[in-house]
Amino acid sequence: MPFDERLEILWGAQNLAVLKKAHVCVYGLGGVGATAAMDLVRAGVGRISVIDFDRVHESNLNRLYFGYADTVGMRKTEAFARFARNINGEIEIAQMDKLVSGEEAAASLPAGAQFYLDCIDTLNPKVNLLQALLNERKHFISSLGTAGRIRPELLKIGSIWESHDCPLAQRVRQRLRRLGIVGKAKKGKKQDAGTICSITCVWSDELAVKPAMPTDGSIPGATVDGMRVRAVQGSSPFVPQAAGHLMASYAVRAILGL
Repeated sequence: MPFDERLEILWGAQNLAVLKKAHVCVYGLGGVGATAAMDLVRAGVGRISVIDFDRVHESNLNRLYFGYADTVGMRKTEAFARFARNINGEIEIAQMDKLVSGEEAAASLPAGAQFYLDCIDTLNPKVNLLQALLNERKHFISSLGTAGRIRPELLKIGSIWESHDCPLAQRVRQRLRRLGIVGKAKKGKKQDAGTICSITCVWSDELAVKPAMPTDGSIPGATVDGMRVRAVQGSSPFVPQAAGHLMASYAVRAILGL
């Protein structure tokens, strides 16, 4: 029995054929992106490009879709490819093991992808990617803060310009405005100067638990081995994975026009 037999009942033979030929790109294979990428595999998408610079760590096992003891130490892109091919042996996977930054963001966009998922959780690379996607007029959806939250029912799909109570969303909006990218003003409000762009995102207004200081004594904001030290975010499987499910569903429906 083929893995996509029940998908055909759901999508129909014609739509399933469209998905088999579809190419989707996922940036970031953390709690959100790993789930979204694996959902795309199970939904019948035939070609997936994945971009992530990191490896699987033990601290990932509480939320990472393919996070198991035997994948610790593997590159996340490789772990994803292993699991994906164990579901669909015919899937095409392109792996890019790198951190998206600066001008490299535009160059990293794989040609021919119909849809892009921004699941990056670091501010500068995220904003660089969003700018590149907007400049290239790509179809995409972006994830915002999911760490420190436990209520997946509070997740929403909507405009980043209308999101609230999400610190990451606020910082992203500030950076975008500095780049001259703004949202359309609400009726009766003054329009900000800049290029008006629509950005669809998954976000939550749940108040997040405050992060903890790094246990190794390093100071958040400092740079160690070329990487900026960040406070340690609490996380669970609930909200990141739920956000990934929402993003994958949105992408599939966008491709099929549903």
